[in-house]
Amino acid sequence: MKLLIVLALCCSFFSSTATPLPFEFLDCDDPDVFKAVDTALKKYNGDRATGNQFALYMVMEAKRTAGLDTQFHVKYRMHETTCAIEENKLWQDCDYKVSVEAKTGECTAQVHMDNAEKTSNVSQDCKIFPATPKITITEATCLGCFHPISSDSSEVSEILKQAIQKFNKHSAEPALFKLVEIKEAKRQVVAGWNYVIKYEIEETNCSKDQFQDLTPECKTTSRGRIGKCDAKAYKNLQAQIIDIASQCKLPVEDTVIPATRTGCSKIIPKDSPELKKLLKVSMEKYNSESNDDFYYKGGEIETATVQVVAGQNYHLVFAIQKTNCSKKEFEKFSEDCEATPDSVPLPCEAQIHVIPWENKIFPQVNCSKERSMAVLIRRPPGFTPFRSFAMIEQPNEISCSDKNEEERQRPDKKTRKDGGQEPEGEDRIESPVPRCPGKPWKQIMDLPAPSSFPRDFTNEDLLPSAAANINPATENSTPTQNKDLDLSDALL
Repeated sequence: MKLLIVLALCCSFFSSTATPLPFEFLDCDDPDVFKAVDTALKKYNGDRATGNQFALYMVMEAKRTAGLDTQFHVKYRMHETTCAIEENKLWQDCDYKVSVEAKTGECTAQVHMDNAEKTSNVSQDCKIFPATPKITITEATCLGCFHPISSDSSEVSEILKQAIQKFNKHSAEPALFKLVEIKEAKRQVVAGWNYVIKYEIEETNCSKDQFQDLTPECKTTSRGRIGKCDAKAYKNLQAQIIDIASQCKLPVEDTVIPATRTGCSKIIPKDSPELKKLLKVSMEKYNSESNDDFYYKGGEIETATVQVVAGQNYHLVFAIQKTNCSKKEFEKFSEDCEATPDSVPLPCEAQIHVIPWENKIFPQVNCSKERSMAVLIRRPPGFTPFRSFAMIEQPNEISCSDKNEEERQRPDKKTRKDGGQEPEGEDRIESPVPRCPGKPWKQIMDLPAPSSFPRDFTNEDLLPSAAANINPATENSTPTQNKDLDLSDALL
């Protein structure tokens, strides 16, 4: 009987512990994830008696069990460093070995951490890969030709960073563009290195008026145009990028939806960057001509169209509201001026003629108090001052557009790059899944490797063999002939 009771208790214990605990996915750059990977790496380096330490390169996946005991499940990549195991250094203080010399590894680890008792337990499986050359003779049979290189390399990243900065600075586009995908990257060995890179950029919600360069706040939108770009760069023997030339092709029809005939008005997105400047100019015009003692400020743009003539004619519909800034106290309108809670919003229309090549803008603004009274009579519960007036009064229809054009103007039919469709009427939002893989711990510097290791081809490989490799016996028997070197000498 006692034996049966013991067996029952054991079965109950193992069945309860066999139930897997729920887990949550974590951001690969989360500080708690880093602590778990740090513990796993120290364990791996500590178990090795000889060789060099490994350092973290990138966290690929991370999740954590939910419960009283915290257990991390992480996948990470590591890179061999220049620090020997015997030096007893922290792996964070070690530099990576160059790629052609360094071993790499991929680990899957389970790390149990008890913060209260400051203890940890690591169980992991690591696969180590030996150092391999980037380009071998079997892969690159043509000396001096362009050869594919990894799009994740630091040299490609630096070239594209400078190329996109030049594009954003010198292009006529009102918005900033950011990199979305690298299509192809190739390199050629000359007296230095030539690079050819194909990539795509996409329009962001950051305008050049507000941002000088890309920041983390700049996000791509569902209406953003995608440009196809080609970049060419040259890096000298001192590994300095000397020259970068890039060319991007942007589809014009994605910015302004085409009408059935030229010269017709075309609807443009309300969040287009150029509309911010046009709204500001319209408000300056209205405040300068208004007889009111206080300044007005503009709200959200309800609709916007543009017509291509000798320049562009813009038509904007928006609302304005009186602020607490009087014209007697302030010479100019300030963005710090706030709308007063008791002021009545005025619906406005603006006709703005823009001549880009002369840098001239001619606005005409009309705000109607009669239309404002109609809005107050019919405004719904919960109405806020700058809520849409589009439901109350719609702009005139575009006479030269047809039903097919109206369908094209709707954002819910925009096709994604992967063949799906964007969320209806909304900008793309960040994925709820945590961001993985994480950022590299630090960049790998590809320095020249010693001659005893496989290495990339350089321009010296195109020259005849060095004098040290010439057989003295054959050297004396065959007189040296003076001649100019050409490419055929490299193929002997």
